[in-house]
Amino acid sequence: MQLPHSSNPRHCLFHYPQHYPPSSVPPTSTPPMAQAISLPALPTPHHHHYAAPPSPRTSRGAYSPSLLRADSPISAALRAGDDSSFRDARFLLSLLRQCGDLLHGEDDKSPVAEQTDLVTARRLAPQLHSLAVRAGHATREPHVACALADLLERLGRGASGRRLLAEGDGDDWKDAVLWNKQVAMLAEAGDWDGAIGAFREMRARGVAADGYACARALHACGRAGRRLEGRAVHAHALRVGLVDAHPLVPGFLAGMYAEGADVAAATTVLLRTAGAGVVAWNAVIACCVRLGLVDDALELAERMARDAETSEAAEPTLATWNTVLSGCARHGRDREALAVVRRMLEQGILPDAATVSSLLKSVANSGSLGHGTEVHCFFLRHGLSPDAYTGTALVDMYAKCGRLDIAQRVFDGLEHRNLATWNSLVAGHANAGHFDRALELVEAMKRHRIDPNVTTWNGLITGYAMNGLSSQAMLLLRQIKSAGVAPNVVSWTSLISGSCNGGDYQDSFTFFSEMQQDGIQPSLVTMLVLLRACAGLALLTKGKELHCFALRRAYDGEVVVSTALIDMYAKAGSLTSAKRVFGRVQGKNLVCCNAMLTGLAVHGQAHEATALFHDMWRSGLKPDGITFTALLTACRSMGLVTEAWEYLDDMEAKYGVAPTAEHHACMVDLLARRGYLDEAMAFIERSPAEPGASSWGALLTGCAIHGNLDLAESAARHLFKLEPHNSANYLAMMSLYEQHQMFDEAESLKYAMKARGVDARPGWSWTQAGRSIHVFEVDGGSSPHPETPEIYDEMSRLVSQMRMVGYVPDTGCIAYDVPEEEKELLLLCHTEKLAVVYGLIRSDKSRAPVRVVKNTRMCRDCHEVIKHVSALCGRQIILRDASRFHHFVDGKCSCDDYW
Repeated sequence: MQLPHSSNPRHCLFHYPQHYPPSSVPPTSTPPMAQAISLPALPTPHHHHYAAPPSPRTSRGAYSPSLLRADSPISAALRAGDDSSFRDARFLLSLLRQCGDLLHGEDDKSPVAEQTDLVTARRLAPQLHSLAVRAGHATREPHVACALADLLERLGRGASGRRLLAEGDGDDWKDAVLWNKQVAMLAEAGDWDGAIGAFREMRARGVAADGYACARALHACGRAGRRLEGRAVHAHALRVGLVDAHPLVPGFLAGMYAEGADVAAATTVLLRTAGAGVVAWNAVIACCVRLGLVDDALELAERMARDAETSEAAEPTLATWNTVLSGCARHGRDREALAVVRRMLEQGILPDAATVSSLLKSVANSGSLGHGTEVHCFFLRHGLSPDAYTGTALVDMYAKCGRLDIAQRVFDGLEHRNLATWNSLVAGHANAGHFDRALELVEAMKRHRIDPNVTTWNGLITGYAMNGLSSQAMLLLRQIKSAGVAPNVVSWTSLISGSCNGGDYQDSFTFFSEMQQDGIQPSLVTMLVLLRACAGLALLTKGKELHCFALRRAYDGEVVVSTALIDMYAKAGSLTSAKRVFGRVQGKNLVCCNAMLTGLAVHGQAHEATALFHDMWRSGLKPDGITFTALLTACRSMGLVTEAWEYLDDMEAKYGVAPTAEHHACMVDLLARRGYLDEAMAFIERSPAEPGASSWGALLTGCAIHGNLDLAESAARHLFKLEPHNSANYLAMMSLYEQHQMFDEAESLKYAMKARGVDARPGWSWTQAGRSIHVFEVDGGSSPHPETPEIYDEMSRLVSQMRMVGYVPDTGCIAYDVPEEEKELLLLCHTEKLAVVYGLIRSDKSRAPVRVVKNTRMCRDCHEVIKHVSALCGRQIILRDASRFHHFVDGKCSCDDYW
């Protein structure tokens, strides 16, 4: 006779409600002690392999663990080491189950009784395990093995239980129950490959898989990305009729497809399966949230709500909406989070504490204090008492919204505080620059016997770094290391991100090197920050290294990483690579398209940018303000005035995007560069908003290009009021005065700068040779380049060759009142020329493109010289100045001499 399986539905494969009546139990050779004790009747498996007459006894009382309690004879016998009476497999099976019940506990027991039972069970469990092994039942009786595996799992030794099921005296001892149990336990432990392999083997042996095993196998296939095996399990479930018959199969089947981001197939499964209830729908929604498919999760929840209004379909529950809300909070979909709560209220579902916590996270991310206050008031009106999680969310929300006073009052009023609550307040003060208060809170934590953890210190490190105090952040990081607290990837990423936000890109890479020396592997967020630093410095080689790292870590499939790569390649001068990455992105979103649009704009590819914009619109992507900034910048790069006017006029009327000061500045810049200075001035005067420094600055630049002194003086007067310490405005006017031979006025501006304490921003250019960056500054900077003589020798040789083909120095670029010969010498000192020549010297063998970055606008003479150099040397030269990229090839520039 086969032994029955465990009846506990929480840990076993089946829940068997039927029992043998006493008359149907086959006679066994029962030991003396077993005869003296009235054993509970054992259950009959509800399985096609095990037929048994029904019994009216269906209560769980048959498994009362009273036989194993501390004062029972059996417990005493086991403690005394008298195990000779416990070798009967059926009796041992009952004891194993009862020991497991003692570990599980009961709801109606007192805490003292529950603790006593736990102590008893933990003491007796190893003895029962040993007894099962010595008697040979653990490797020969499938049901004893299942019960023992359950017991080991409850003891926290799941690996031993799974190993027990995989071993045994030959392969024939496993029956269907044991195979199904093995598949389920492997899947529950996250051993996806093991579960798939066990399911494949049991099917190869002709063992029937039940619904629970099929569900767990589908779950394992989904999580392991094994779509082919998942379809095979799906086919098997259809053949044996488990898809509609078993309640768990529809949810796990749909979840398997959702794990592969095939939400359409998952939805089809749910709609075609009669047994797909709200649990199955929730499982798919949870899977979409975990994969970041928030739009799909929102659509599924909305579909549930719509279908429930017209049919008897599953209706979204509070758990459904809470899952969607958590996804919105986790993936930055803050606006959608508020819409989800409104939909819940329309459905008549009142939010609970979990709803409020997720919603507060979204509000904190968006910095919307008004919405956060509304949520707090709603929480209070409905009498919801704040627990540690909700209280932490409230403190975090107020801190991130800049109301540290309210955050402190909420914190003081909380009855329950945990480490996260303290950390939220510490991080809030640190981010606001209140470092003394943050350190006081850390000391208060210690007085309350709460030890600061690495998250606490990360809050302070982030605060220092985000406030431009990278040196203090690094000092704190080293201090916690010496104190025995190991900084994690968040610590280093916060430090790197703070440096990058402050424009200290080189420090970002220095910290990254130290991070690698500490053996910390960069995370996805670290990758994004470093790619931004590469874009800021136009470091193409380093950016390619990071791209290779992203490929090795399989980050390239993330749209956010692809977007960062597009931005990096575009700003590093490799537009071809940016286009290649963009073409491979699946499911392009607005941010990704905006990055590509911006890249095309700064490279002067206006026609490609407008074509991409119309493709976006046809695909259903709604443009935003960044889209139109990139589009107008692209039009400016090629002087497309008519097209720019059309886009500006259609922004609000057709696309629903209100023009901002930034869009007006783009239009002014376009008009001024094209020479329509009066029209640019008129546009500024009739702008609905007060013109900002960007608009007046664009007009001043256009006036400097076209030599209009009157309008330039008008623009400068506004700029001196709006930006009194911006040296670029003074230098532009000084250059214009000197061009008009108004040297006294130029000298007056020099005195005005000194009186106001305005320091002129030094001009510089740099190029990369090998792994080193070589910077060339105006007037040689603090330390001239060590190879300056060699650079000027090569420069003189190139100029001589250029003169032979018609080059004439444009001395009009030199505004100083000096002789023409001296002006020609001054032209040779321009930093972009020096950087280009040095790049040619150091990359002559590789013939790779010479890449130069300049912080100001390139002059006309340098532009002409670099065109000649590209033709004479047969080299491609890519130069990024303050306005755009210039690609010099065979004596021509991509800007067509318009920049």
